[in-house]
Amino acid sequence: MGGDSAQLIFFKHIKSLLPAHISFVDTIADVLEVSNDSAYRRIRCETHITLEEVKILCQKFKISLDNLLHLNSSSFVFVSTLTNNTDFNYEKWLISVLEVIRRVKSFEPCHMSYLAKEFPFFYYFLFPEIAAFKSFFFMKSILFYDEWKGAKFSVMDDYSQYHQIWKDLFDTFVSIPGTEIWNVENVTSTLRQIEFYHETGVFKSANDMGCLFDKLSEMLDHIQLQAEYGVKLQANQKPTGFSGAGYNLYINELILGDNMQVMQLGDKYYTYLNHTILNHMMTTDERFNSYMKGSMDSIVRKSIPISKVNEKERLIFFNRLKAKLENARKRILV
Repeated sequence: MGGDSAQLIFFKHIKSLLPAHISFVDTIADVLEVSNDSAYRRIRCETHITLEEVKILCQKFKISLDNLLHLNSSSFVFVSTLTNNTDFNYEKWLISVLEVIRRVKSFEPCHMSYLAKEFPFFYYFLFPEIAAFKSFFFMKSILFYDEWKGAKFSVMDDYSQYHQIWKDLFDTFVSIPGTEIWNVENVTSTLRQIEFYHETGVFKSANDMGCLFDKLSEMLDHIQLQAEYGVKLQANQKPTGFSGAGYNLYINELILGDNMQVMQLGDKYYTYLNHTILNHMMTTDERFNSYMKGSMDSIVRKSIPISKVNEKERLIFFNRLKAKLENARKRILV
C-alpha cells in the first residue's frame, strides 16, 4: 500500500495517542488479539486490516474515521460521558476523570489549560470536607439518587470509601503543569449551593456550614500561595526550594468561563467541554483542537497574569473572593 494510505494514516494516529513508553506493537497485538508479527504486518500495511478490526480499534482508542480521514470537513465528532446511563454511578465518574488526567500526565510535555466558571473542581479533593459536600451535592441534586432524596449533610459523615480516589485525583492534578483563567464570580456557585441547602434544612448543624466556610477560605489561601510562587502545591507544602509543576493564573473580568479544558499530550492537543454539570465530551479532531488552543491563547493574552507577578492585582483579586466568602458566612450564620 502507498505511504500515504488510509491504513498508514490510521495507525500513525493511534500511535500518536499513546505515551512514548508504551509499546505500540504490543498494544495493537493485545487489542486485536493477534501475534506481534501479525500486528507489525498491519502497521506496515503489508496486511490489510478488516472492517471489524477497524471497528475494534476505533472503539478502543475513541477514534472517528470521519474526522481522521476528513470525510466531512464541516463536522466534528466527540466522545462523551452521560450521567443518565443505567450503569453510571458517582464512583465510576471519579475513576473516569482520574483515567483522563493520568493519561495526560503520562505524556511529555503535558499541560492543562482551564477556563474556569467556578473553582476548578480538582481543588475540592484537597479538602475532604469540601469534597464530601460536593459529592453529596452531585449525588443528591444532580444525579438524583433515590436514597439521597431525604438525606441531610454533615462534614462528619463517612465518605471514607472515596478518600483514596480523591487523593489520587488531586495528586495527579497537582503534578500536571497548568494554566487557569479565573473570574471573581468563580466562588458564586458553591456559595449558592451552601445557601440553598441552609434554607432548605439540609445541613445537620450550623457547625457544618461553618466548617465549609473555613475550608473554602483555606482553599483560597492555598491557590493564592500557588499563584505567588508559580507552582502547584500539595496540602501544607512549603514552596521554598520546590520545583514542581508550573502554575499560571490569570484573571479576566469580562469573561465567565465554561470549565473548558485544553489538554496538551506531547505534541497533540485535546479539548474537553463540560456539559450538564458532571458530563464532558472530548474530541481528538486536530482542526477543532487547533482552533480551541488558539482561542485559549487569545483569552490568556487578554487576561491579567497574577502568578509570580502583579502582586497588587493578585492581592486585590483574592481579597475580593474572600470578601464574597465572608459576606456569605455572615449572611447565613447569623
